[in-house]
Amino acid sequence: MLSFKDKYQFAKKEVLKIIIALSALMIVSLIYYLHIRQEALFVAVKRAEATLENTEKTILIRMGKIETIVNSIQPMVEYALDDPDAMFDIARHTVESSSRIMGSGIAFKEGYFPEKGRWFEVYVGYQKGDDTLVARQIGGPNHDYLQKEWFQEGIASQKGIWSDPYYDNAGGMTFLMTYSVPVRDEEGEVVGLIGADIAVDTFVSIIRGIKLYPNSFCTLVAGDGTTLVPPPSKTPKGKCHVFSEEIDGKNLKLTITIPDADMYKRLRQSTAFFVILALSGILTVFFIAYRSVQNLWKLNEVRAKEQHIEDELAIARHIQQSLLPSDSLPDIAQKVDISGLQVPAKFVGGDLYDYYIRDNKLIFCIGDVSGKGVPAALLMAIAHSLFRTISAHSDQPDHITRELNRSISDNNPDIMFITMFLGVLDSETGLVTYCNAGHNPPVLLQSGEAGYLELADNLLIGVEKDTEYSSRTLQLGDGDTLFLYTDGLTEAENTQKELFGEERALEIAQKLCGASAEEQIKAMQSAVKQFVGDAEQSDDLTLLAIRYLSTKEQLTLTNDIQELERLEPFLENFFNRNNLDVTLLPSVNLALEEALANVIMYAYPKGVQGEVTLSTNIKGEDILMEIKDKGAPFDPLQQQQANLDVPLEERQIGGLGIHLIKEIMDGVEYARADGKNVLKMRKKLAVSS
Repeated sequence: MLSFKDKYQFAKKEVLKIIIALSALMIVSLIYYLHIRQEALFVAVKRAEATLENTEKTILIRMGKIETIVNSIQPMVEYALDDPDAMFDIARHTVESSSRIMGSGIAFKEGYFPEKGRWFEVYVGYQKGDDTLVARQIGGPNHDYLQKEWFQEGIASQKGIWSDPYYDNAGGMTFLMTYSVPVRDEEGEVVGLIGADIAVDTFVSIIRGIKLYPNSFCTLVAGDGTTLVPPPSKTPKGKCHVFSEEIDGKNLKLTITIPDADMYKRLRQSTAFFVILALSGILTVFFIAYRSVQNLWKLNEVRAKEQHIEDELAIARHIQQSLLPSDSLPDIAQKVDISGLQVPAKFVGGDLYDYYIRDNKLIFCIGDVSGKGVPAALLMAIAHSLFRTISAHSDQPDHITRELNRSISDNNPDIMFITMFLGVLDSETGLVTYCNAGHNPPVLLQSGEAGYLELADNLLIGVEKDTEYSSRTLQLGDGDTLFLYTDGLTEAENTQKELFGEERALEIAQKLCGASAEEQIKAMQSAVKQFVGDAEQSDDLTLLAIRYLSTKEQLTLTNDIQELERLEPFLENFFNRNNLDVTLLPSVNLALEEALANVIMYAYPKGVQGEVTLSTNIKGEDILMEIKDKGAPFDPLQQQQANLDVPLEERQIGGLGIHLIKEIMDGVEYARADGKNVLKMRKKLAVSS
């Protein structure tokens, strides 16, 4: 036993160590604060630059679609130069080609059609306050387009150009941008222009949707300084950071404004929390130092006994590790990527995870037994055995959990309990049926985002024998990951007694979207090790990552033409998730929009609501697209293709849509199966670097 003098000397040394540690902590905290502040600015700059770049691409893609439509219709104007009245139908067709086109104009050089007079400019657009298309000849003394800058520049350019934003009080009657393409006669001389107008308002939803921080905002300004999308009526006060991006070739500029108060908000909150935590830590450390003096002599006696126990526990640990499953899943390796890790806090632990394959389904679980050491390890072994036995006869997670709870509750004299997450993944569909019994919510990595899975409120296992459990379902897509863990992750402590926490775990998981299951496990373990540092592991750590590898995605629309607005975001998400060349996006979108519009408008009788389903997938070097509907049997490939070589008035109605689809796609097939029209399309892809 230590004497009073020995205790006093020991306490004196410990207090000196604490004073030195606290002084160092204050210095490091100040340096860390300045570093984090700089990091916050760096992150804001990168986020702003990336957002501006992505927004620019979105606007360019949307404008590129208009360019594609106008360029494809320009030959029709040249074929019909001998029939000026046909220009009305062509302009109308241009407007109807896209819901984003507000109007279309076809203007000719002075006196090109003598019978029409000096001016001849056809304009078809939507009537103000109405969805009715109105066709007019708007050229004349009150609208001398021959003197307009857009007409003169378009004629001189010899190629398609975009106008600067302008207010069109003759045709569109709104603030527009026009894409114009020269029209040439048989000798190749430019005789006029065909153009399509889009409202600048079409960009408002994109600009307003940019919200990097709660009070940040984005504006859109024309090259002449005209504000097209203004800032909000109430702008934040104080210092702000402004980031700008010129939209390539369109004489437009995007600007994002971020207030300092938003940028450093979390840093200020973290600093206040750290101060409170540090004060609490100081009191705790002094108390621990005081108790350490009293308990020092007890530790010397216990250590000798522990050595004997450790030798026996080493054998038990080897047995426990042998119960863990192998990461290899040869039967469904192409559909499921899985990896697990278990690190007991002591020689043996109370965590468990297990999985195996039955009938092309992955049956898996992760659990945490209350307590640590040998009692927890024994209950873990029992739970592992029961899981295997019960799940061999049932693939319903709620049933498995209910039976497991009954068995453990019948023989639980020490009133120990288990938290468990149990699920069944169908490798063919990606559907996960799961049941949670008081366990930590898994992290779902889906569509490039990480978030915690919503769970039902079920009781822990081993508390009440007759407890009922409920299941939920989750649909996994290509590359989606269900990341399971025990509280040894979120409650891992560093030397300052700080917790790793759910927020930090989610931040790490966010960076792992797209990584393999093994890489996710290693990265999370590495993050915990780095955070904990030299601190002793306080709890068992168990991780299990289940990543689904299907690439198929699906979009279901009703037979309402407004539903087509959902097509472009769906395709953009599909291209981004699969790292596809976005230059293919406008043409693929145009072809699919044409095919879907045909189904929406004609497949079902008027007044009857129906659905059309678009499925997209990647196979080899091709994008596979499939459109299904339950409408009247119709084979679009049997329609006579439009002959663009004959005059417009002599052509048969229809055929332009399927002609466009065949031109864009690398393969088109039709079949009638199970009472459905099935149109299959194939497009060769290019993977971006």
